[in-house]
Parts: sequence; C-alpha cells; structure tokens
Amino acid sequence: MPTCQPAIVLTTCPSQAEAERIGKLLLQQHLAVCVQYEAIQSQYLWQDKLCCDSEIHLTIKTAERHYPAVERLILEQHSYDCPQILLLPVSGGAEGYLKWLNDNLAP
Repeated sequence: MPTCQPAIVLTTCPSQAEAERIGKLLLQQHLAVCVQYEAIQSQYLWQDKLCCDSEIHLTIKTAERHYPAVERLILEQHSYDCPQILLLPVSGGAEGYLKWLNDNLAP
C-alpha cells in the first residue's frame, strides 16, 4: 500500500442532505476515512454581490494521492457553480491515527 501523505479537504454545501450524500459517496469509495459536518454561516462575494448564507462545512480526512478523485466527485455531485474545494496537506499526526487512515483508504 502506498505511503500515506494525509490531507484534509474542505468544502461547503447548501444543505445537510447534499453534504451527507457527498460524504457517503467519498466513504463508500474509500476516498475518505472520515467526513465531519458542521453548520456554519458564510459571507462571501458572488458576482459582485455580498451574500450571506447558512451552509454545511465538510472536513474530509483523506490522503493527497486521492485529491484528484475527491475533487472530481465533489464537482460532479455539488449543486454550486463554483464550490469551495481546498486541499490542506497535513504535516504530521498521531502515528496510530495515520496508520488507521492509510489502512482504510483505497490504494
């Protein structure tokens, strides 16, 4: 199995249902080992307008090797025209957790 370079992917969804649908697909395909959901309030600029919306923030635990597939799945399943998708490399972590992460992801 490839060496794990852990990563976190962040995205937001307009509803809990959409967030959970995307998270479930990522988990079923072993592209993520954990997806956390949190209700948030977002302010942002969109087409020269200031917007404020309730959203669901997803924190996706994965490995850098899976980022292209994670991004592709989010883009295919997401209702936004331009969803936030950010890759955050992880520089370290508890050895046992990182082993669990690597052991439960697709090769």
